[in-house]
Amino acid sequence: MSSLSRFFLLEEETQSPDQVPNWRVSALRIILVTGLLLCLGIFVNSLPAALAFELDYVLALTSGFTLTIGVLLTLSRSAYQLCAHLLMIAIVAAGVAIKLFIPLLPLAQLGSIFVYITPILALLLLGKRTAIFYAILNIAPFLMIVQHVNVSLIPPGERMLVDGDIYIHFLLFFFFNCTVPLAVWRTSLAASRLNLHMASNNELLASQKQIYQRFFQKSFHAIALVDQDLNIVEANEKARSLLGIQTQPLPCNFARVTQDDLSSLLINNDLFDADLNVFRVDERTIELASREYHSEQLCAWYLNDVSDQHQLQQDLLALDVAHQQAKYFDARTNLPNKTWLTEQLQVHIDRGRPFALLIAENLNKHVLDYLIDGELHKHLYGHINQVAEHDPSLLDQIAYIGAGRLAIIIEPDAPVLEVAQRWHQHLDFWLKLGQHQFHARYAVGIATYPEHGYIPERLLKNAQQACELRSPGDDLAIFDHGTRRQTLARHEMALLLEKALEHDELQIVLQSKHDNTHSVIGYEALARWHSPLLGWVSPGEFVPIAEEFGLVNQLTQRILHKVCFTLQSHPDIHVPIAINISSRDIACEQFARKTLAIVHSYGLSPRMFEFELTEYSFADDHNQIMEALDKMGFSLSIDDFGIGYSNIARVLASPIKRLKLDRSLVTQITSDQKQQALLLGILTMCDNLGIAALAEGVETQEQLNKLLELGVKEFQGYWFSRPVAVEQVLAKTHQMQEL
Repeated sequence: MSSLSRFFLLEEETQSPDQVPNWRVSALRIILVTGLLLCLGIFVNSLPAALAFELDYVLALTSGFTLTIGVLLTLSRSAYQLCAHLLMIAIVAAGVAIKLFIPLLPLAQLGSIFVYITPILALLLLGKRTAIFYAILNIAPFLMIVQHVNVSLIPPGERMLVDGDIYIHFLLFFFFNCTVPLAVWRTSLAASRLNLHMASNNELLASQKQIYQRFFQKSFHAIALVDQDLNIVEANEKARSLLGIQTQPLPCNFARVTQDDLSSLLINNDLFDADLNVFRVDERTIELASREYHSEQLCAWYLNDVSDQHQLQQDLLALDVAHQQAKYFDARTNLPNKTWLTEQLQVHIDRGRPFALLIAENLNKHVLDYLIDGELHKHLYGHINQVAEHDPSLLDQIAYIGAGRLAIIIEPDAPVLEVAQRWHQHLDFWLKLGQHQFHARYAVGIATYPEHGYIPERLLKNAQQACELRSPGDDLAIFDHGTRRQTLARHEMALLLEKALEHDELQIVLQSKHDNTHSVIGYEALARWHSPLLGWVSPGEFVPIAEEFGLVNQLTQRILHKVCFTLQSHPDIHVPIAINISSRDIACEQFARKTLAIVHSYGLSPRMFEFELTEYSFADDHNQIMEALDKMGFSLSIDDFGIGYSNIARVLASPIKRLKLDRSLVTQITSDQKQQALLLGILTMCDNLGIAALAEGVETQEQLNKLLELGVKEFQGYWFSRPVAVEQVLAKTHQMQEL
């Protein structure tokens, strides 16, 4: 738009100070500008003639009107109403001046005609009342023309301004053909824009009508119309019921409906996060499913009741939290578990700084298992946590990895052995657990990063090996490559043992059991292994290997087959043969059924078999398996009784027929009165329970005599017989029968 058009028309966005419509301001300025140009032109053109003929009134009138119009133009934007009225007065004054200073009546009447323009200009600029006033005022000049009234101050024949009639005609022509049409054109332009605005409003109304039509057409949804201030402008019945505003008048702000902050759901928020479109109304959970923008101020919200889904989501979240808890924490101890430890080890490895891993193994774990239940376990490990928390120097991470073992990650500011020693001292304490005083003692194995491994599994394994394979009497050991070589040797032995079991390389020997008359009352089957690569391997070596590498069940079954074959091949053996079984055997639910099936496959009776269990087998409740074996006809006994910490109540509840007293109760029996008193107590208990007591490790006549004196009736040991092959046992049996 050019500067001239801006000057004449103004921009629609501009507002005059007194809030006058822009088109009226534009029309006034058009009239003033054209009037100023006209007056200025008349003044300039008439100035030479007026000076030449000394027509002072011409100079006064032209200069005065020019100055007046110029002042009005200057004030038109700041004082519109005043300028418009003064313009009307100036036009009337110009008409009067023509009547007064034009001596020719026909020409003077043009002044009256000039005043006729005032009603239309007043209608454009000031309104209909002012226009009516000037229309009535125009009756006077009309009558003066009709009556040919002459009020000229200049006598007829007096010299008049040269071309004065031209100036008057030019004035009328210019106003009627230029000024007024321009003003009317500006008015028509405003009217056109008003029509466009009305059309836009009509479209908006039509759009609003469509909104309400859609709003009610979709009444099967809960829909609320919401403005920018979160006011509910309108809502259908379902939405009212959902929001609990059936009786509240609308508009109603959401603050009266919910306490939740809904600012994230404002209609001018382009980011619609599905995770934040839920809010609470009383006990219900409401979801903003979707939105429809219908204007800058109004938006339709489609609402759903998702209370059930939200509750399900909360339940699933709680399950996920419980799953994470179960994944990373041990329920028995309330400590982090092995999974957590592995991840923390990886975090420390990723940092790249040296650290150490300690594995602390409970040396009295079996006692612990006998004495306490799950809740007391938590008490024990809670005490260990308190020990760490109360010592500022022990700000380390602790985890429980099973089998009575703790794993501790340390980032020492002192030598590793010094920190490990401090931990070892803190893990040596007495604690009352239930009705028992428990002595917690731990052996500690150490592996360091990066010296002993670059991955969590290797560090953990090496620390465990350092703990397991420490030297006798040492409760603190650091991993070294010699330990690794020992571990590899154990793996190699496990592989050879597995192959030996497959190829039936193991043999059995029998050691006899005797009563106080030296008669044989049974045998114990002991395994022997001669490896083509290793030679003779002691049971003290390969039995722990079988336990460690999960081969003990195969070993037990192989020995059972051997004993069954022996009894089947030598029907003259009429006494039971005992077989040692481990806690892993008795923990197998199918052990009793499989054992009976093997025995029946050889056509033998379960009465010919006795199973010897260590005291440690009673750490877990396997009474059902033992009772099943007892009902099938197998005899059960406790081996090496006296070196463990058997719970007498468990012994009473188990179908045990015999206690085999460990050789440690026999070695000093001839001289140690405490040992004698302990043995007498055990014998009394066995008599009261109806359980046989057998003394193991009898090697001298003096021991035998003292045991007979104390009341022992069953014996086993080198004094009677060493473990020998089956053929030697049979030969010795035949000799005794011949005697």
